[in-house]
Amino acid sequence: MPITGATRLFPIIGHPVSGVFSPPAFNALFQKKNIDAVMFGLDLEPATLDGFWQVLRGSSNMLGCSITYPHKQAAFDAVDGMTDRAARLGALNTVRREPDGRLTGDATDGLAMCSAIAGTGTDLKGKTAWITGAGGGAGMAIIDAFCEQGIGGLTLEEIDPARREAALRLVRDHWPEVEISDTPGEAQVLVNATTLGKSEKDPLPFPEAVIANAELCCDVVTVSGDTAFVQAAKSAGKAIVDGSGMGAGQLDVQLGFLGLDVGVD
Repeated sequence: MPITGATRLFPIIGHPVSGVFSPPAFNALFQKKNIDAVMFGLDLEPATLDGFWQVLRGSSNMLGCSITYPHKQAAFDAVDGMTDRAARLGALNTVRREPDGRLTGDATDGLAMCSAIAGTGTDLKGKTAWITGAGGGAGMAIIDAFCEQGIGGLTLEEIDPARREAALRLVRDHWPEVEISDTPGEAQVLVNATTLGKSEKDPLPFPEAVIANAELCCDVVTVSGDTAFVQAAKSAGKAIVDGSGMGAGQLDVQLGFLGLDVGVD
């Protein structure tokens, strides 16, 4: 479908955006479903964001935007309204432009991970999960979504004390029925929400013995090929969600939030 003056725009904003993997997948789906829309990377330095929000509000061509590092907190502060989920998390990764130009935000990273997990046939209800990088944007979103899915217990690993406290507070304040383990041990579900795996020199995010005893291994890192964690999980015969699988889950939930419930298949 050619790009015309009527084509709806859905940029992914960040700094940098040269490594984002979303546009090809979104654009392939737009083509498949005959949706006159396009996603593209838009590299914005933080100082330019105020101007971008003004353009987003003023242009009826814009569906909204997807948001990556480092603009999630700025987006949270810029929107006119947001979902309860986004309010709990204090950050956004998706903004929808309303017909009157108002901006509404959501945080869909956790929903995307849960969508991908559902594709493996795994039911999170009552299970235990160990999330490393728990205090980051993706980690917090995954914690919240896991709790919403009925996870039984969580081990929250985070090297930054303030961010770990924020992760703990999220569970204690909003999901008090979920048990929190203070010491890493073993868990049925492992989630790497850190950047470990972007470099071949990075260590595994979990000990090999822990991977061997898990049921499901999830990695938010998207690279060409498999991360060392995904390779180890495959070797151990575990169910897996990798970064590209989570990205595929993002298609359905983000487009649904935009009002384009296309039924990804």
